[in-house]
Amino acid sequence: MGKIYKSIGLYTAFSLISSSLYCANINKKLADVLKKESQPKEVLEHFQRDYILLKKGNWEFENNFQFSYNSANQIFLDSFAILDPVFLTLGQFGIEAIKRQIVSDIITVRYGIADYLQAELAVPLLYRHDQRSKVEVNKEDLADDYGIGDIAFSISDQIYRENPKRPATIINLSFKSKTGKSPYDIDLKNELPLGTGYYSLKAGVNFIKNIDPTVVFGGISYAYNFERDVNQIVKGKNLEKVEPGDTITLNAGMGYAVTYNFSLTAQFQYDYTLPSYSTVDGNRTKVANSTLNVAQLKIGGGWALSKDKSVNVSLAIGLTSDSPDFVLEVRTPFKF
Repeated sequence: MGKIYKSIGLYTAFSLISSSLYCANINKKLADVLKKESQPKEVLEHFQRDYILLKKGNWEFENNFQFSYNSANQIFLDSFAILDPVFLTLGQFGIEAIKRQIVSDIITVRYGIADYLQAELAVPLLYRHDQRSKVEVNKEDLADDYGIGDIAFSISDQIYRENPKRPATIINLSFKSKTGKSPYDIDLKNELPLGTGYYSLKAGVNFIKNIDPTVVFGGISYAYNFERDVNQIVKGKNLEKVEPGDTITLNAGMGYAVTYNFSLTAQFQYDYTLPSYSTVDGNRTKVANSTLNVAQLKIGGGWALSKDKSVNVSLAIGLTSDSPDFVLEVRTPFKF
């Protein structure tokens, strides 16, 4: 869930890219389209769309289905160790092989507050399956869990419209709750966390530029992760507080309008998570190996069924050991 949330600031802009991609070749193709009386009216309206964000009073509903797979060998110690922003692991020294599959369905509702101002609410529903085995012990543990994840709210403002000299500029501010099962509030032997267990506030800026028939985009964001009071006795020690590291996200990509209603996209995303700290029995120390480098290459395609409906499919490939092996995503937004 932590990795899913990392891209929420980017996700807002990227989910809007697909609907603007089809405007990329407007100068070259619109005249031809207008000559074709057989073309549906909604396609012409889609070409003439003048907003990247929703217009005032418009609504958009999106169903985002994701399947992610991650396999890794992780070293764990007889101490408190946060191995990723999602779960806490306690144990003896050794090497643990983990295979994790997460199926998520993120339901998102967007509303145009004004012509250049948009609000968004995202509710993730998760199913998680973990397979863990210790290399030095011939033992395998299987665990499953499901439920709601961390609900997130964001607001986006297009502060600059695109012109020949500058790209469209969108700023974004998002807040992530801790509604999902927290790793600090569950029995780790029998349950799996579905959320990070802490609040996050993220701010970012994204740039979008049409270069007929291509759209290029990129951005940067910073997520501040709030500290969490735990106050739990584990192995005779009191884990008082956890301070998860903040996350910096960079992204860049492009989309190519193959036809007036079909486009291809390619995107690179990099997330760098700063070190985490924990306070145990009054001693604040940096958590070993808590710095994360997550890099993914994402390729996909979008098909505009009409000016209000589209289908977008993408595949993200992990480029570092901290990244998921792959994430398959199918988004189906429609306006009303």
